[in-house]
Amino acid sequence: MNIHKFRSYLLEDYFSMNVLKDTIKIENYTEVGHFDNNKIIIKYIDGEVTIKGKNLIISKLMNDSILIKGTIQNIELR
Repeated sequence: MNIHKFRSYLLEDYFSMNVLKDTIKIENYTEVGHFDNNKIIIKYIDGEVTIKGKNLIISKLMNDSILIKGTIQNIELR
């Protein structure tokens, strides 16, 4: 078994995103690429997520988890 797959299995380090009304929870991101009131870009190992909206705020920021709140108008995966 590949050591990376084994580590991934144990630590659950895969990227995930849960979208709720006016809230997005992202797990296992690598960096916040851009942040302002109307657009947030979150990078992860395989790409990035662009979130557009109004009054966007990062209400929780940890090493592996981020919580974004506001009026979400568009989510783009690259």
